[in-house]
Amino acid sequence: LFYPMLLVFAAVLFVGCSKDDDKSPSVSNKEALKITVTTSSAYSTDGSEMRVSVSSSDSKGNHMKWIVNGVDGTEGQVLYDDNKEYFQGGKTAILQSQPNYLHALVTIAAFSIKTPFSLTYKIEQGNRVIVEKTETINVGATPISVSLTY
Repeated sequence: LFYPMLLVFAAVLFVGCSKDDDKSPSVSNKEALKITVTTSSAYSTDGSEMRVSVSSSDSKGNHMKWIVNGVDGTEGQVLYDDNKEYFQGGKTAILQSQPNYLHALVTIAAFSIKTPFSLTYKIEQGNRVIVEKTETINVGATPISVSLTY
């Protein structure tokens, strides 16, 4: 009884340790992400907060740069509401990743303590819309926080 069990164990071990499992994840088919975030004209940094952060890495773990409103950004880009060019008074920020990333993270967060405003965000990959949503950010309500991984 011992020898047949040993033979079965060895067969399972041999199949379970196949070199097929050692391949690196494929990144060559990932199309670039495009994140569009727009606040309503009621948005003001006086009593409200808005934050968008994005990051991505390649198959070797190196951070990849993003394009923000048509300009090269940094590795791991964070847009805060105190930079008035991004969201103050109903503006739109567009963030674009490079293609062929291994991992990408998008986080959008907002809250208000004085004036309600609306927040619209759309995430596209290639020619497909993955997420498109409008949120109303009410005074004193629970802040919204959306975190998406690709």
